[in-house]
Amino acid sequence: MYSSEPGAMMAIRSDVTYSLLLVEDNPGDARLIEIMLGDVGGCTIEKADSLAKAVAKLAEFRPDAILLDLSLPDGQGLTVIDCIRAAAPTIPVIVVTGLQDEEMALKAVQHGCQDYLVKGEGDGNLIRRAVLYSIERMAMDVEREEYAKRLKQVLRQTVRTVSLTLEMRDPYTTGHQRRVAQIAGAIGRRLGLSAEVIEGIETGSLIHDIGKIQIPAEFLSRPGKLSYEAFQVIKTHPRMGWEIVRNIDFPWPVAEMVQQHHECMDGSGYPDGLKGDQIILEARIIAVADVFEAIVSHRPYRPALGLESAIAEIKAFSGIRYDPAVVQACIEIVEERGGVPFDEDVSDVLVRRSP
Repeated sequence: MYSSEPGAMMAIRSDVTYSLLLVEDNPGDARLIEIMLGDVGGCTIEKADSLAKAVAKLAEFRPDAILLDLSLPDGQGLTVIDCIRAAAPTIPVIVVTGLQDEEMALKAVQHGCQDYLVKGEGDGNLIRRAVLYSIERMAMDVEREEYAKRLKQVLRQTVRTVSLTLEMRDPYTTGHQRRVAQIAGAIGRRLGLSAEVIEGIETGSLIHDIGKIQIPAEFLSRPGKLSYEAFQVIKTHPRMGWEIVRNIDFPWPVAEMVQQHHECMDGSGYPDGLKGDQIILEARIIAVADVFEAIVSHRPYRPALGLESAIAEIKAFSGIRYDPAVVQACIEIVEERGGVPFDEDVSDVLVRRSP
């Protein structure tokens, strides 16, 4: 057996019963495993002598664990593991093979197997312990995943509440952060980013202006053009936002998104004058989404300027203020939709996809 002795990690009770799917094409080996497990008792066994038959059985029979040979008539090695794991992702798989190969054992574990046993080494008690340990460990893994999902749901709801709180202070830009999140998420998908990265971008977008909560409300809602002094105060909001969220343990670089969303590719932005790749991609995406949404929407100091003005702005400053790839992605989305890349009836982009 490749992994550490499971019997040392859990006490084996004689009254524990479980069901197994034994995937083994050699009748002699299959019978031997049946006999060894029959001697210690406590399990029922279904058998399959090919990968196709095993997958078919899993469609109607959900065992507590799977004992899997890696050499079958219709599949070999890691291909067998991947097919079984795809058919039964939450059922623990224990490899039972005649191949004593440490490298293959490691790869099997990396592909989701709970254990790796070598035929002819050990008895029924050893197999039983490995099976029961694998069942318990898989149950713990599933429980941890469910807990992580619940925590993420709470995080989404908290971010949404913070975003709505900021909008209450700045009624003229109600929905701005949510629309920016929609645009930024669409850009991320156009750029081929992973779902996890896109979720982080949408989260950062929803609170990218959180630092404005420390800006005097009259500056935010004042009609007409701001004075130089007032604008200098407003320019502090990325740094203030970073101070607010920097100690929150987000699974994405949200604090950096908040701090960098007004940085420019040529270094003329604020607060740190970063340029090019010094600005994280997520912030470069939010920057384009932010200015695009601001131009097509009403503001206290001017009416909406329209779609053509927004496209003209990001085109004119592509490579200067804005990342050219992000600009191109945004324009392509607008052209495909035939209009602004956000819904008129704005709903929260994170809460709507919650499980």
